[in-house]
Amino acid sequence: MQLVKIPEERVKALLGRIEDIEKAGDIKIEATAEEGISISSEDPIMEWKAVDVVKAIGRGFEPDTAMRLFSDDYVLRIISLKDIFKTEKQRIRVKSRVIGTKGKTRSTIEEVSGANVRVYGNTVAFIGKPEEVDLAERAVKMILNGSSHSSVYFFLQKERKKMEDAEQMI
Repeated sequence: MQLVKIPEERVKALLGRIEDIEKAGDIKIEATAEEGISISSEDPIMEWKAVDVVKAIGRGFEPDTAMRLFSDDYVLRIISLKDIFKTEKQRIRVKSRVIGTKGKTRSTIEEVSGANVRVYGNTVAFIGKPEEVDLAERAVKMILNGSSHSSVYFFLQKERKKMEDAEQMI
């Protein structure tokens, strides 16, 4: 059994789809106010995947997107902004840069990389195939390091073209 804490405001999103998640992973999920979310399964691999699904929902992903993590083809990666930026003012600024005006930056990263990206609390989280998540994470790290949006967009297009060329060679 594993315990996972998720923000209180995200528990409803989890509870609304708890039966679907339990069926998809052959697991048992219980939510308690004191301990958080407990996850148990006979299969330790499914339990581990279910922990990622619950964490993803806690980081702002829709349950359907999070449930992709039951597939071996998808991964969850989370960047903690608290580990990089010490002040709340810095974190607010970089979250705004990652999201962009009217969500343009985040949606461009998602569109070009193929990964799903969420900025929630003090984290930036990614769900996708490993190569998609790698590309999206590199783009976000460029933004966190102060690169201009145009540089990031250029980088994304160049890397996506490389990925497409590699796929055509197969």
